[in-house]
Parts: sequence; structure tokens; C-alpha cells
Amino acid sequence: MGTELLMGQIVNTNAAFIANQLALQGLVSHYQTVVGDNPDRLAQTMRTCLARCDCLIVTGGLGPTQDDITMETAALVAGRRLALHQPSLDVIEGMFRGRGHVMTDNNRKQAMLPEGCTVMPNGAGTAPGAILEFEMDGKSKAVILLPGPPNEMQAMFLGQAAPYLAGRSPYAVRNYFVRMTGIGESQAEDMLKDLIAAQTNPTIASYVSLGEVMFRVTQFARDAQEPDRAGDLVREIRRRMEPYVYEVGLRTMKEVAADLLRERGLTVSFAESCTAGMASSLFGDIPGISAVFKGSIVCYANEVKTSLLGVPESVLERFGAVSEECVIHMANGCRKAMNTDCAVAVSGVAGPDGAPPDKPVGLVYLAVADASGYEVRKMNFPGDRARIRSLAASNVFDLLRRRLLRKS
Repeated sequence: MGTELLMGQIVNTNAAFIANQLALQGLVSHYQTVVGDNPDRLAQTMRTCLARCDCLIVTGGLGPTQDDITMETAALVAGRRLALHQPSLDVIEGMFRGRGHVMTDNNRKQAMLPEGCTVMPNGAGTAPGAILEFEMDGKSKAVILLPGPPNEMQAMFLGQAAPYLAGRSPYAVRNYFVRMTGIGESQAEDMLKDLIAAQTNPTIASYVSLGEVMFRVTQFARDAQEPDRAGDLVREIRRRMEPYVYEVGLRTMKEVAADLLRERGLTVSFAESCTAGMASSLFGDIPGISAVFKGSIVCYANEVKTSLLGVPESVLERFGAVSEECVIHMANGCRKAMNTDCAVAVSGVAGPDGAPPDKPVGLVYLAVADASGYEVRKMNFPGDRARIRSLAASNVFDLLRRRLLRKS
């Protein structure tokens, strides 16, 4: 809930996260609703939702300001009074003291919780959450109230709400995630069309993200002792799609590449032209990546390619910055400059303008270099500047991954 969501000022990433987590537990999410900071509309929406479901999960509106109305509205709908929860107030006051600030009176509001609720402490912020169980029209209902900021919401959901929900699924759910790259969704589905047509339980669902295709195979079992038919189906999918599969599990491409580096005790660096540090930034999101990632050189200008990476001016004059010859020198030069076991370089034409006739927008070259040699990949990506750069960055990790597997 939140007017800022209705106005498009904030993207509702919380709904996607929660829906995915529910699916992993075998709990089906039937509706998603956004409502603004209006007590009458919020109460009406809560009652509507609870009339058609067993459990309502609400994010947002737990803060100290006047438009934070979720807790009191949920209490009203459940027929409960608000009462001061002293342990929560103590935590809030302690957080302000720890920051050297004086707590204003309106922050006491965050410790006013429905009587009889299960309190969920907030380890990342001030507002506690709550689980409220009650009867409505003779049926048992539950409302789970979570904070709006995604980092607070995710930590509270995973640490406290998810365990509460875990025993309430009617199934023992088996989920497998088959992740692929280098193939489009339509081609992948065509190669698996007989399996998809015959699906009952387990089910097969495809998802597409930039440069990747993923198939989720889900089995709803009566109990944990039921045979793992999903695993058998995954093995058949993998047999057919082996050249394209990079992971059966939850790891992303960059995480697979990072783990391969760790397993082999190797280090890497990047030389980025058209991606301007995008691949480095994505790699930097991985906790502990400093063990294998030494750094990068962003080299848009030709003089930077020459002075920092040692790309000969003759190569730039003859072949240009977007060329196989240039990225080979960039990768070797980066490996030397950063003193790493391997290095990946990328250079391309991201557009929308500035493309010579022989090098269209979307043309990208990548190279990976190590002590035993190098490999080059030439690609032509469709789309706008953002899409081209994102696809190029994604292929940095794929090229590195494939090189590491071939050298093992």
C-alpha cells in the first residue's frame, strides 16, 4: 500500500519478491492489489481481500507519519485494539540513541500494535511487523504486515513470515530452475514441446530475461517420500539442452562465473569500453567477490586504450576500436596491468548514432585472455542502447564461464 506506488514514483518490487517466495513454498498467490494512503479505501480493500483468501500480506504504511495507517487499519478490520508494545518501543529508542539522535514522539506510533498479534522485530529499520490471526464470517484469517522498504521487508519475510507460512502449504513442493543462455525462448520451447504438451504434475513454466531463458519445473507432492518425478524431468531437459544450460539451481550467470574462479583459485579483471563499467558493477554486487575480482579499466577513449592497456595505435588506425584485434589487445593489456590470471575485454557500438557503415549499432566484440591464450566472440545485438550494453555485460560472464570450463 502507498500513494507513491499509485503515482508511479516507486516501482512495486515487493509484490514480485513475495509472489516468488510464496510459489517456492507451494502457496498460490491469487491477487495483487495496490491501494493509497486512505483509511477508508484501505479498510475496504482489506475486507475485500480477506473475503476471498485465507491470508493477506500487506507491505508498507508501518512508519511514524500520519499517512502510515496500515497497523491501525488492520487492527480495525480484525476487531482488535492497539496497545503499546514496550519491547518494540525500547528497540526504537535504542536505535535513535545509537545514531546520536533524539526520538520524536511520533515514533512511538510504530510500537502501537494490535493486541494478541505476533510481533516481528525489524532488524533493518524501526518499524516492527506483525502477524494477526482472527475470525471473519466464521472463518480463520491471517494478516501479515510487513514494512515497505525492500531491504526491511525481505529480511522480515525470509526470517519470520516465511517460517510462519512454511507449515501451511498442502504440498511438499519440489522446484528446479534450469537456466540457459545462447538460445531464444521460442527455439527452447520448440525443443521441449512434447514435454510441455504432456505436463501435468510436474509442471514446466518458461521465463525470459535479458539474454537468458529459464524453465521452472515444479512438482506438488503429497509428502517428501513421493518419488522425485521433477528431477527425472529436469534430467531429460538438460540432456536435450546441454549446450545452452549453465545452471540447474538459483545461481545467476555472474555467480556461476565467480564460483568457478574461486574453485580454481584464479583472479580476473575487466576492460570495458561500450559497457562503461556495467559488468564490473554487476560483479561487485556479489558478496566476497574481492577474493577473485581485482578491478577494471573503463576505456571509452582510444587514448585510454593505448596508454593504460597498451593497444597499439596502428591497431586502432587499421581495425578500429570495435574490432577483434582491439579487444584481444585490451584483454591482454588488462591482464598485465591488473596482474590477474585472466581478463575479459568488451568493445562495441551501442548507438544510437556514431556507427560507421561497416560497423552497425549492436556490433560487439569480446575477448578473454589467460596464460595459455585467448578467445574472441563477435555478436550483433538488436535493440536500443540500454539493451545492447546490458547484453554485452551479460556475455562478459558467459564468455568467462565457458573459458574456465574449457580450461579445467
